[in-house]
Amino acid sequence: MRAALGEMAGIEIHVRATAQETPQAAQGCIAAVLRLESATVEFIVLSFPERTAAALTARILAEVGAPVDAVLIRDCVGEIANVAAGQAKALLADTPHRFAFLVPEVVADEPQPRQGSGCVAIAFTSDHGDFLLQLFLKTH
Repeated sequence: MRAALGEMAGIEIHVRATAQETPQAAQGCIAAVLRLESATVEFIVLSFPERTAAALTARILAEVGAPVDAVLIRDCVGEIANVAAGQAKALLADTPHRFAFLVPEVVADEPQPRQGSGCVAIAFTSDHGDFLLQLFLKTH
């Protein structure tokens, strides 16, 4: 995440908190869901409050000068997730944690995980707002 948003938006992010639980779905957020082909993780959800997503989109597209609208915000959230997942995939390619992923699906509000799914959640903060990365683990 740090590298993706550093390259795309020129911002620094910091881990605010980590938890090993499934947080309640946030209202008023935009989330990118990435389904994985992995031994341990079923899918990843990257969710932003609408205000944070809009601020990041404006920052990423500042040089383009296009007005930021709901469609661009959704596209940008999907691209942030895609770039971050691509970087993680490259870093983990030669390890037992390697994975493949599908194109992110961008949704309003976070999807509800299946009952019994384990979750690792990482809350981030930046000058443009907070956001959450969740790894939903496979149940065996």
